[in-house]
Amino acid sequence: MAAYLLCILTAPFALVIASVYTWHWMSPFYSRYNDLLHSQPIVGYRKGWWGWPLATLRSVYKSKQWSDEGYNKYSKAGVPFTMPSIERGAAVIIPPRQLKSVYGLPENVLGVQAAQDQTLQVDWTIWDKRVTDVRFHISVIRHQMTKNLKQLTPAIADELERGFEEWWGTETKWRELSIWDSCFKLVAGASNRAFCGIPLCRDVDFLQRLRDHALAIFLGGAAINATPELLRPVVGFVTGLLCEFLFRRALKKCLPVVRERLEKTTMLKSYPDYSWIPPSDSLQWIIEESRACGDSHQLSPEVICKRLLLINDISLHTTSFTVHNLILDLVSSDPSKCYIEALREECARVFEEAGGSWTFEAINKLKLVDSAIRESIRFTPITSVGLPRTVIHPNGIQLDGFGAKIPYGTTIATPMEAIHFDEDIYKNSRQFDAFRFAHPEAVRNVLDTFSDNDHSRDKSSLNQKPKSSLSLDDAFVGFGFGKHGCPGRYFALNEMKIFVAHMLLNYDLGTVQKRPQLIDVLWLKLPFHGAKVRVRRRITAPPSN
Repeated sequence: MAAYLLCILTAPFALVIASVYTWHWMSPFYSRYNDLLHSQPIVGYRKGWWGWPLATLRSVYKSKQWSDEGYNKYSKAGVPFTMPSIERGAAVIIPPRQLKSVYGLPENVLGVQAAQDQTLQVDWTIWDKRVTDVRFHISVIRHQMTKNLKQLTPAIADELERGFEEWWGTETKWRELSIWDSCFKLVAGASNRAFCGIPLCRDVDFLQRLRDHALAIFLGGAAINATPELLRPVVGFVTGLLCEFLFRRALKKCLPVVRERLEKTTMLKSYPDYSWIPPSDSLQWIIEESRACGDSHQLSPEVICKRLLLINDISLHTTSFTVHNLILDLVSSDPSKCYIEALREECARVFEEAGGSWTFEAINKLKLVDSAIRESIRFTPITSVGLPRTVIHPNGIQLDGFGAKIPYGTTIATPMEAIHFDEDIYKNSRQFDAFRFAHPEAVRNVLDTFSDNDHSRDKSSLNQKPKSSLSLDDAFVGFGFGKHGCPGRYFALNEMKIFVAHMLLNYDLGTVQKRPQLIDVLWLKLPFHGAKVRVRRRITAPPSN
């Protein structure tokens, strides 16, 4: 619905945007990229009067190809290169050898928040500045949710068990499912059990409205970024209007719950003997943070609802995307490799050792499941180019091997998919190997790969240990890199492990001959393939708790 409404509302402006677009990118007034275009390595750009505007238009469907080309031609030699982007102008792609030094630059030089704000165009898509100016909902994700995983794990497991029975069924006969749709419903329900609890996590209409709001923000942000600055106020206002409308729809569902929670929290603070135990969920932690900040405006029920929606916006689709991809990777793998059987055996053993219920400690023992998730993120990343950062130092930055100074406002990024498919790092990189990360010697560090020092390379390989999906390193950037890695990765991985374990213990999955391919649009890899998978309840499934 969100995508449909966005198209309808922005269609009248398409012709105007197209007419102004060429002038916008060809005008010297708007060109701050002259040095990047004419004196540095660049892919996807053909010199000429129409070269740049045509290149940015082609970036809609050529970005992955250009990223691979630039990686093999420049990145492997340690040289940054420039790539056209309709969303971000001239983007500078960082080679693996410089990831640590560049992504380790101070926040006042290279901004992660500035890049995130540009991606979502928060000035237009989120009208309430009380939310964007003070972002302690990110602290809730990074700290409280991580620290309370032991308490949250049984509730998530319970909600996934209920969700699988509702969306995958209890029949022992084969049935065909839309895998993306069912994964989103399962993840949305389980995540919101930890975000806001019952009954909202089981309100299908509320979860669908969350989905619409998230799509509107991400697609709206992309539309605004692709619009010339002269017309951004028009497209931005229309997109913001849509986002606000969809927020109001979700607000109708969650506002009564938030008001009740605020009232009970106030009563408990005023009367310590008040008979109520605060839930351990994100909503309650947001309320506590709002009270502690000393700004009464932050305790507005609408502001708290917006923070709850933003947590959903930045988490649901990425987690759904990952488990959806893992399922497709498993069912399309060679059956003789017995990945599903081995994973199921590990899950059954750990489940039995835990006394027939999933605990945080038990989930941490699922080493093969962890490896399979990490390998799926490597094999089918959410973006071909990712980890954008914005240069916010007024004087720009200088990179090794790059003659021109990268100016203020430029986006830098990482060739994620190209790194993950580098044969010098991952042997048989074009094949899905569920247990690749369970073997210490299977993956080489990027810095060692591109090092000229054979002695240090051999020494490093001797000290390797099996890698967890939570690890942030040069060879695997699926959960981010450096100090600004994904703040919710601990929660997300915990949830995905429970998802996989419950799925494999309770359901059989039908194999498919060929894996449905993701669709490359801009830097994204989208699951718009309509894939369906056959599933059935296992007769030998463990009894429900």
